[in-house]
Amino acid sequence: MPPAELRYRQFLKKLKQFGVVEIRSRGKGSERYLLRPRDPGSLKGPSYTIRCHGQGDRVKAGTMAACLRRLNIDSNEFWS
Repeated sequence: MPPAELRYRQFLKKLKQFGVVEIRSRGKGSERYLLRPRDPGSLKGPSYTIRCHGQGDRVKAGTMAACLRRLNIDSNEFWS
């Protein structure tokens, strides 16, 4: 069962296990650009932008679910 919310740094740490990288320079303002490259070193693949004012921000369950869907990550595999 997924938690109601996670800190941004915890969520990003779990995403990195699936090859997701954070590209801070591509987000606008307080947005962070998350990318799951198809090939190593590539900038092509599914992406998602997420609001982040700091590493301690809380990411809600709905935002996490939308991010996982957009990045083509199975939620059961992510939470196991």
